[in-house]
Amino acid sequence: MVGRSLSMKGCLYENTVTEATFKSIKTGFVKGRHFTNLEGLTKELQDYVH
Repeated sequence: MVGRSLSMKGCLYENTVTEATFKSIKTGFVKGRHFTNLEGLTKELQDYVH
């Protein structure tokens, strides 16, 4: 279970780490690629992360 955010409403730095992580995945791993099935995507993503 994910807890509620404890920062003030509208805090610009609330999701900075999460947004940066997803940007890295999108630009370094996903961009320009096509995955034919979920299993292939899962394996390649795990390899990329590790």
